[in-house]
Amino acid sequence: MSATDLPTVVTAAGLTPLQPQAVLDSLIAAIAAAAPGYTGRLPASLISDVNQTDTFAILECDQFRVDLINSLTALGANEFLLVQQGQQTGIQIGGASNTSVFVVFTGTPGFVIGIGFIVSDGTYQYTITDGGIIGANNGSGNGTTAPLFALASVVGSWAVPPGTVQQLVTSVPDDVTLTVNNPLAGIPSTTGETAASYRARVQQGFLSAGTGFQTTLRTALEQISGVQSQLVSILQAPNNGGWEIIVGGGDPNLVANAILNSGVDITGLIGSSMTVSNITQAANAQVTTTLNHGYVAGNPVELNGVLGMVQINGIPTTVVAVIDEKNFTISINSTGFSPYVSGGVATPNARNISVSINNFPDIYNVTYVTPPQQTVTVSIIWNTTQVNFVNTASIAQLGAPAVAAYINGITVGQPINEFELIAAFQAAIVTVLNPAYLTRVIPTVSINGISTPPQAGTGIVAGDQESYFSTSAAAISIAQG
Repeated sequence: MSATDLPTVVTAAGLTPLQPQAVLDSLIAAIAAAAPGYTGRLPASLISDVNQTDTFAILECDQFRVDLINSLTALGANEFLLVQQGQQTGIQIGGASNTSVFVVFTGTPGFVIGIGFIVSDGTYQYTITDGGIIGANNGSGNGTTAPLFALASVVGSWAVPPGTVQQLVTSVPDDVTLTVNNPLAGIPSTTGETAASYRARVQQGFLSAGTGFQTTLRTALEQISGVQSQLVSILQAPNNGGWEIIVGGGDPNLVANAILNSGVDITGLIGSSMTVSNITQAANAQVTTTLNHGYVAGNPVELNGVLGMVQINGIPTTVVAVIDEKNFTISINSTGFSPYVSGGVATPNARNISVSINNFPDIYNVTYVTPPQQTVTVSIIWNTTQVNFVNTASIAQLGAPAVAAYINGITVGQPINEFELIAAFQAAIVTVLNPAYLTRVIPTVSINGISTPPQAGTGIVAGDQESYFSTSAAAISIAQG
């Protein structure tokens, strides 16, 4: 009996294994063809061996064949075949990469920050990979650079809160004034990519050629070391107003090149706009923004496009104090100005990254947005009808990592859904407490230290529209009550 005697029947569920009776019938037919009337010349024990042992052996071989053929898809492939399929689409499995952060230098105008310049947060060192120059005097005697990409000198993942990279490791001339800071949180790197994540990217790669530049671009961006898939978002502005591309992590030159080669019209790329929603008439005007501004006291700022209080437009000023993440005061006395009506944009906006690509003899300018981090803490109060249930520590140990994983997996700009958060908690504790016995699960979410309730009539907890959520199991408190 040869392999050609095993029929290949592929259904919607894939190749189906043969039935034992069909194998036995085929086996008997094959033996009878070679030795007609064989049953009369063989002992009963040998006939039983043919009927049972040989049939089972053929079924095992058939199952191996079924498993092999059904594994030749991105969904069913074992890891070896999956890597081969990934290579067909140019998608390599992601390895561990370094934590990164964008930093801004302030100091003597015209001073060049070269590639390889090293800064530190006091624990880790970061190397500038793209270089830049300090701009013109901003009114205080100093200038600033555009945000420059800095990569940690060691592999690993750790938090880099805003305002923590403030040390210069590379020396500068005595006649140069220079300071450094990171206006936005860094991007903690991830460890090597899981098979499940890689499988999803390979499937996406097979689709990218026929589904437009968005899928092609996402596939290319997720190939870049340090870029995390949940921190990639490709947004179309209202009324076909262009494309806003948000990318967290990765070398900005590689990110910009992927955008350029994706097929998108780069003249239609738009950056983040720090839109103003109110300005007060005060000795130090208070400005309210629709997005989290990310400023700290002393930052330069300028307002333009304001209606009503037009006198404030185009005046270089500085931040006096930060009220909260959407409100700050500036060193402009607006008491005699006209009342604010609408509009206005605050600059600079540290979210915007602009890269100049020199593809000789042509030069292309590519703008994209790097998302700020929003730190999340969650408190969960639960209870149960199980009066003899006392292992509350197990509930916390199981629930906290699951809730943290849900929050950290939310795509940039998307809200927290309390119902999904609760579902993640319930699924995690099912081995020690059946969710059917839960009488309450009440989560309380805080974003950047501010308790943030769900929107009225929903379970949606919204944050900044261009930021991402970050938390850890240690920031999830779970208690019975």
